[in-house]
Amino acid sequence: MAERYYWSGDRLHFPAIEPGTVVELSGVEAHHLTRVMRQQPGDVVTLFDGIEYEYSAEITTMRKDCVSLRILEVRDVDTESQRQVTIAVSLPKGDRQKWLVEKLTELGCHRLIPLQTARGVAQCSGQVLERLRRQVIEATKQCRRSRLMQISPERSITGCVTEITSCDSGDKAGDVAGWIAHPRSDGDFGQCDLTRLTQITLPRRVLILIGPEGGFTGQEVESAMALGVQPLDLGPRILRVETAAMVLTALLTMTG
Repeated sequence: MAERYYWSGDRLHFPAIEPGTVVELSGVEAHHLTRVMRQQPGDVVTLFDGIEYEYSAEITTMRKDCVSLRILEVRDVDTESQRQVTIAVSLPKGDRQKWLVEKLTELGCHRLIPLQTARGVAQCSGQVLERLRRQVIEATKQCRRSRLMQISPERSITGCVTEITSCDSGDKAGDVAGWIAHPRSDGDFGQCDLTRLTQITLPRRVLILIGPEGGFTGQEVESAMALGVQPLDLGPRILRVETAAMVLTALLTMTG
């Protein structure tokens, strides 16, 4: 039996499949492929599984509301940064969430974790989480990234740091480093800044905590530091949540 997936742009996202497998598009997706993209039987399109592989697929049959494609070739494609960057952020409201997800996907962020904070303005319900994950897929198709950015359920600061800094996948505890974005203050913690961050040797996995517009509370910063997370000063200007996330992701993925 043919498996059904959905189409957007010029790439199709689906679970991994084998050469010779037939996949089917129906409804709006089939309409997009035939009426918008103007594809015909015999044309070859690109599919990707969001994990590692891309596939060439030939359109075999076209009906009014259904298009069948046959997998021709499997390609091992890797467009990922060597450094796995996790951004844990107190989500902004509205369309700014979509912009945040889109840009982090393009820049190669490994994982996004919605962060529970005292001054947070948006809740990450199941519906919100599902919407953000769909937006990851759309952004991945557009930027031709090989893997989907992971989006985890909402976490507290303690839960987030504990999860990311725990030893997994054969990593040692020292193979991950964490920073919390927090402005320099009179009670300076001896924190790192962006210039220093570009000059030190970083591990394979990095966690960055970014607070809401009102910033982290002192207690939240102290809690993160108690778990080994270092404070990070982003400079004299106050950056919006999504701007800070984009700057740090670009800095860390493009130097890794």
